[in-house]
Amino acid sequence: MVKKQASSFVCSNCGGNFEQWFGRCPDCGEWNTLKSFNAPVPGNNPSGLDTSVTPSKFISLQEAGKGSITRISSGSKEIDRVLGGGFARGSVVLVSGEPGIGKSTLLLSLLGSLSKNRIAVAYASAEEDGVHVALRAKRLKLSMQTLLFSSDNQVDALIQGLQQAHKTTPLGVVVFDSLQTLYASGSDTTSGSLSQSKEVLTRIIHFAKEEQITCIVVGHVTKEGDIAGPKFLEHMVDTVLFIEGESRSHLRILRSLKNRFGSTQETGFFELGEEGIHEVANPSEYFLDWGNAKTAEAGRAERRSSEAGKTAVGVREGPRIVFATIEALAVTSHLAFPKRVGKGVDGKRLEVILAILKKHLGLTIDSFDVYVNVSGGLTVRDPLADLGIAAAVYSAITGYRFPERSLFLGEVGLLGALRKSRDSDSIVKEARRLGFTTFYTPHEIAHIRLLKSFS
Repeated sequence: MVKKQASSFVCSNCGGNFEQWFGRCPDCGEWNTLKSFNAPVPGNNPSGLDTSVTPSKFISLQEAGKGSITRISSGSKEIDRVLGGGFARGSVVLVSGEPGIGKSTLLLSLLGSLSKNRIAVAYASAEEDGVHVALRAKRLKLSMQTLLFSSDNQVDALIQGLQQAHKTTPLGVVVFDSLQTLYASGSDTTSGSLSQSKEVLTRIIHFAKEEQITCIVVGHVTKEGDIAGPKFLEHMVDTVLFIEGESRSHLRILRSLKNRFGSTQETGFFELGEEGIHEVANPSEYFLDWGNAKTAEAGRAERRSSEAGKTAVGVREGPRIVFATIEALAVTSHLAFPKRVGKGVDGKRLEVILAILKKHLGLTIDSFDVYVNVSGGLTVRDPLADLGIAAAVYSAITGYRFPERSLFLGEVGLLGALRKSRDSDSIVKEARRLGFTTFYTPHEIAHIRLLKSFS
């Protein structure tokens, strides 16, 4: 009996597969994107395997691991730290961040630094023409003679051009700016669609592995702040980097969200200026607000008490210790559901901390709109900042002022107990070196209710 050909409907936008046709794709919501697809019918082999191919050869992992990873130094200690020692040859790096955060400036500065070290580089920008990129390079005082450039947006044409250039001068690093503005032939969807992004990224990855050229791909972000496109785009690449920072601040933070060749716990700090991006050796200077005392008497008063609603915390950013100022504001609310706004802190974690304060300190949290901010644009993810956030809110509501140069360090549990951390001692040691004099840690405060004893 002849087997019937298996038929299904595949969305040309997101790649979703369905047994029946829909006018609107149930997965991505696009209209008229489902097309009939006939799956190949297996022969007499009941397993469905293609037996005409050459079987794969398996060897011991010890033998397979005899090779080594060749790295290219970026010329920046901060970037090399985040990457785990530099760019791995043949790797694909996805870089993303908010519009105007400095992605193109950072990457152009990076290419300029690599070019100075006699590494052949290329920049493919489908978003800007050569005039705009040349103006930025001139402002950054970069040499434009050795930097190859193209404004084409067809990825197949770009790759073929790069292959020709690679034969003349072996390329080390290539930047594609950006993934959502490039398109691949053979797909009838527009640039930026899910299927186009997948096709473009697949061809860039194949090019990078085949030619052993490091490829950096710029990705857009959604209005929620996530990298645009499905998660499988992040799974396809070797490294995912994200640039953070406030538009009003010159500080930029480079984080590693995924890294097959290094740790994801590293963080790089940069300052964005008129002449490009510069490394920041001591990021705590941006995040700590010590106050400005004009006289000796004012200075003594400043040291005795800080402003209500202000505390300082110490957190780990990879192996680096960073200190930051937490600011809290509590105002009487007339809303049925008071506002809880957190900038630089996780909103869900803030709600948990407020519930702990309500339960164990008896604060009338429901009567206030609460706003919490981390100065300098830093995003705090370390649970050791819990006590600092709780103390800032407590200070804002009660009006109590903690001593100046006080450091709060500790994770707060749901039952109000403070948890110790193996990083506490090293953070306290570094804090003493910077001038902190008073410490609130699990050694001094075993339970959150003990904050009342200071007021």
